[in-house]
Amino acid sequence: MKTLLLVFYIWMPLRQESNLEVFVACRTPEIFSNYRNYNFKQEIRSDADGLHVKLKSQTLSFKNLNHAIASDDSYVAGQNPLVKVIFNQVRQNAISIGDYLQNISSFLTNAITYSEADLPQDTVAVLLNRRAHCIGYANVAQTLLACVGIVSRSINGFYLRENDAVIEPVPHRWLEIDLPGERRVFYDPQYQDFSSRYLVTDPSVVFNRIERFLGVVVRKSNKIMDE
Repeated sequence: MKTLLLVFYIWMPLRQESNLEVFVACRTPEIFSNYRNYNFKQEIRSDADGLHVKLKSQTLSFKNLNHAIASDDSYVAGQNPLVKVIFNQVRQNAISIGDYLQNISSFLTNAITYSEADLPQDTVAVLLNRRAHCIGYANVAQTLLACVGIVSRSINGFYLRENDAVIEPVPHRWLEIDLPGERRVFYDPQYQDFSSRYLVTDPSVVFNRIERFLGVVVRKSNKIMDE
């Protein structure tokens, strides 16, 4: 019976829905606003003491992203030779968007090492140095997605690191990807997943001028969703 259950869960595409409510002691709450796409929702309510944030997200199920992909030959032709080599590697055996994203994730996990060193974070530099922080991971993934005609954009915000119910917002960058059917989804090339522990800043904000702030967890929950 245990074996049958294990096989059942391996083949059943599951998603995790995460809900997180936090209070952050932020003196400039206008740097945040409501935000929503297909797998993420951020609701903001400010008061005199700070900011109340409700976050909901769903992890991506690569198995369900089954739209076919094709190379954007004109875009690929204009890329650095190293980008072309990596693209050909990642493109192998990828028929659907889900396959391709999974290959990108595997490449970033196995080939790129996280580093906070002061190194260039453009795509070619990251591929040469094999080291990057969140900006570099996002740049490489964005370039590889463009090679198959998938539009994406960088998202600035914070990853909400928790320690004994205290929230430490860590500056972070990830991607929002345009999928067929007018769906926009968040995908994090560095962490290879997506949860509700993300706080999106308003695009008009100068990100590196945001003052350090802390927060506390009000409530949180997770549930598994079958598809």
